[in-house]
Amino acid sequence: ALYLKRKKKAKLIFNVSDLWPESAEKLGVVTNKWMLKLAYNLEAKLYRKSVLVTGQTQGICKSINQRFPEVKTYWLPNGVDVSYYNPSSVTSNWRKENGFQETDILFLYAGIIGLAQGLEIILSTAEKVMLRQTQQPELMHIKFILLGSGPEKEKLQAIKQEKQLTNVYFFDAVSKTQMPQIVQASDVSIIPLRKLELFLGAIPSKIFENLSMEKAVILAVDGEARELFVNQGKCALYSEPENVEDLV
Repeated sequence: ALYLKRKKKAKLIFNVSDLWPESAEKLGVVTNKWMLKLAYNLEAKLYRKSVLVTGQTQGICKSINQRFPEVKTYWLPNGVDVSYYNPSSVTSNWRKENGFQETDILFLYAGIIGLAQGLEIILSTAEKVMLRQTQQPELMHIKFILLGSGPEKEKLQAIKQEKQLTNVYFFDAVSKTQMPQIVQASDVSIIPLRKLELFLGAIPSKIFENLSMEKAVILAVDGEARELFVNQGKCALYSEPENVEDLV
């Protein structure tokens, strides 16, 4: 982008969907101090060379403003194509095709299976739900679906195997064209993030698709997302991040 800016004598507008490299450092993905210094220097250079920096959340804009007060920022929130994710125009056989019953209650996580999401909480919740099935047989209808790919998938699949979680199902990532049918087939969406100060300004984009499809949302994300969608929007249920009992 910087090369094109110079070559074309153009103005650069830089969009920030996530705060990098800060996220990589806080999650412990990158620990090499030399590499981090280079990355932070590149981040600063990009901001200062841009005529405008757009941020997906108010928290992202605030973070940039605090560190680089001379940089002009603009909050450019995410959204969804409501004609594409339209429950009245989507018919789905996904549930039947994948062996689920009409009486099953499907809790869906769809997205990257990465470090930031802390998806162990879903497996721990599934384990506790299984243990309660003898006293509460209706809990046998609850199934947890993790759909996607990412660096944590193999580890989570090993946990499922070790704990024999028969109410947890893994599915590979699919194309965008299939997502409306899968969301339509589910009952509840679980959207978690790790309990880090960094994520108080995060808004996972999957919130929009699920709300557009009129699905119940359990939002295990604090901060800006909680304020917008739970407190103000009243369109999601809040669960404390990384609190298994709260999610159960």
